[in-house]
Amino acid sequence: MPAARKPGVPDKPAWYGYKEDLDVRYMHGLFFGKSIDEVIHYFKGSRAIQRSDELLYAPRPVFQYYIHAFVKYLMSEQAAGEADAASPFLHLLDAREKKDPGSVSAIFESLADCVDYIAKNQLFFDADENIYGNFEEQARRISERCGVRPVHGEAP
Repeated sequence: MPAARKPGVPDKPAWYGYKEDLDVRYMHGLFFGKSIDEVIHYFKGSRAIQRSDELLYAPRPVFQYYIHAFVKYLMSEQAAGEADAASPFLHLLDAREKKDPGSVSAIFESLADCVDYIAKNQLFFDADENIYGNFEEQARRISERCGVRPVHGEAP
């Protein structure tokens, strides 16, 4: 399915307009010409918060490619205890789809397993619900915004 396929490393035209946002300019300096595996380390720890801000305003093709580096990090054992990565990821998907309708829903199929994993594993990320909110509810909201049924089903 073409909508779920990950495009290649974003080239110069894919980054069109990146200079308009200071954060995206910084991201360009770190990511331009690099593969998912080459940038995954930029999502570790509290750096995920900054990456979320950058990805929110990145050109659509850039967002749709590099969000998969974020996914790869969150699905790894290295993300254990990383509430400050899991929570910003969910907020990013919700905010991005609201800001740029279709940017997340077009690739949601490739993100769904990660969204579901985060929703079901709030404890793995050491994300206190009183601080970070309920990940299952957030995942359900993202699914609804993207026009798909939640993968994880109803919360007990």
